[in-house]
Amino acid sequence: MTNERKVSAYRRIMSSTAIFGSAQVLNILVNIIRAKLVAHILHSTGMGISSVFNSAANTIQQFALMGLNVSAVPPISQAGNDADPKVLAFTVRLVRRIVLMASLLGLVITVVFSPLLSATSFNDQKHIPYFLLLSVAVFFNVMGMGEMAVMQGMRKYKMLAFCSIVPPMCGLMLSVPIYFVWGIEGIVPAMIVGNVIYFVVIRLLSYRHKKEMPQERISLRTMWTQGRGIIKFGAVMTLGSLIGTLTTYALVAFINNIGSTEDVGFYQACNVITVQYTGLVFTAMATDYYPNLSSLIKTNIQEAFRVVNQQTEITMLMITPLAMILMLTAPLAIRILLTEEFLSIERMVCFMGMATVLKALCFARDYIIYAKGDNKMIFWVETVWGSAKTFVIMAVFYYFLGLDGLGYGALCVSVVEVIVSLILIPWRYHFRFTRKTINLIIITTAMAAICLTGSQIPSTLEKYAVMGIINAVCIGYCIIQLNKRMDLRAIVRRYKNKLKKEED
Repeated sequence: MTNERKVSAYRRIMSSTAIFGSAQVLNILVNIIRAKLVAHILHSTGMGISSVFNSAANTIQQFALMGLNVSAVPPISQAGNDADPKVLAFTVRLVRRIVLMASLLGLVITVVFSPLLSATSFNDQKHIPYFLLLSVAVFFNVMGMGEMAVMQGMRKYKMLAFCSIVPPMCGLMLSVPIYFVWGIEGIVPAMIVGNVIYFVVIRLLSYRHKKEMPQERISLRTMWTQGRGIIKFGAVMTLGSLIGTLTTYALVAFINNIGSTEDVGFYQACNVITVQYTGLVFTAMATDYYPNLSSLIKTNIQEAFRVVNQQTEITMLMITPLAMILMLTAPLAIRILLTEEFLSIERMVCFMGMATVLKALCFARDYIIYAKGDNKMIFWVETVWGSAKTFVIMAVFYYFLGLDGLGYGALCVSVVEVIVSLILIPWRYHFRFTRKTINLIIITTAMAAICLTGSQIPSTLEKYAVMGIINAVCIGYCIIQLNKRMDLRAIVRRYKNKLKKEED
């Protein structure tokens, strides 16, 4: 492979990450603004009712969609590599037909179970009309999520980024007046407006290329026979999400019963800081990486494995300095995002930061399982084993070591995940890291480990001296390595020339 192609591949990874990372940041800001406005207009009672309706809608949507937003991406990506445009057109139309059925299923479930939802959520039957209206919001949201999967599979990344920013902003601007006029009564109508806008924007952009693609009618029988694999894969994903949700609930319940509700709050707060801080990078990377890997995995395995190595390198070079900066600035981040009351979670944040680095190590290679559509590995290893291991380790560490034990447990969980991944992935798929990737992993992980060790030094001066120096070394090393892979100087020169031309 020529050096120019390598540089181009690394730049593509960084470019897509920057696009979707920016979209994630804007989404977070929109959610923060919405939460502030809802709290101001509807007060605590309105926020509680809003939370109930959103939880009900999310649960129904998750069940109705059946993981199609994940399982539909690989077949569309693989069809896009086919020389015959009819193959892609058929696959896209098939997925849209399945999503339509899923949307109708969500609507019917909400309508049929509206009395039960009202009784379980509010202990009365007065809210049945609101749940009947909620079915409309569920329908359009599932349709929108399915269309997002189509665009991801077709690799319409600029459209995806646009659709992840504009609909939430439009929904925010329209929902606030509804809250002002109707108050609590406007919660469900505001959800409907937001989801309708979400779907309409996505549909208008996604269907721009509809005329270019040959159309073919798909019967229900064809939908089942041809789409059975997509539905089965999605069902496994849905079951995995359900088990993951139950595991999280079980762990929270364990902490609440063995310890205290205060510890639950500390644990949840720590998750918010670490997940929001680094989670948007993983999400942004997966948006481009998953369909790209899926399109290569069955046609060019060597090229697919090269992409896995490249993605691992970029992930480690981005996540490691972010996690180390989080360890260094943990007290400041806690004060800004929370309050001084939560300073007791500083050590937990540091250990979870190190766990994030180990997660980055496995991030790219574990996607081989999903790109292959390996249902057995996803269910038994990723879901059953993964959930059981996480609960047992976290519960044991908390039982014996208290609040700090949750941080130690998170790191232990990540260590076990790395060991399992290093054993199973090569054995089942014959994938190996290249020597260059291994060297980078060892160096970045070692620096993160030094930073974590430094965070445990009792002396404040020595602690921040060690952490500050290793952070500076890590940032310098990562910039040098990124420059080797992407030629950062050439990118800077190109933007300077572009600005000069615009000024002239």
